[in-house]
Amino acid sequence: MQQHLTRAEQANLIAGHAVSYATAYLDGRHTAQQLADNADRLFLDLLVISNPETSAFLVPVQLLAVAMMRTARRKIPDSLDTDALAERWHAVMAALVELVLNESRQLNKDRA
Repeated sequence: MQQHLTRAEQANLIAGHAVSYATAYLDGRHTAQQLADNADRLFLDLLVISNPETSAFLVPVQLLAVAMMRTARRKIPDSLDTDALAERWHAVMAALVELVLNESRQLNKDRA
């Protein structure tokens, strides 16, 4: 038996992927190139899923995808301590990860 996800469930799954991609980079498990590849994949997923039912929920995910892309495309020196701009983009990504997580939790509460 094949089970299909609702649009809201698909959006929530994409949100989880976005958080996973961003935290893997922030934790040092992924390189900037992997972050860029994941951001590209995320943009494609967002194009497919975007509809009136999910658009409001996906705004923070879209913002996170933009921050991921911006961070990945920046040439980052070996030491982040010397690059204040890179540190700010990392802080933005971390804040957006928290926002996406909170929105996802709220969506789950609303559906329950």
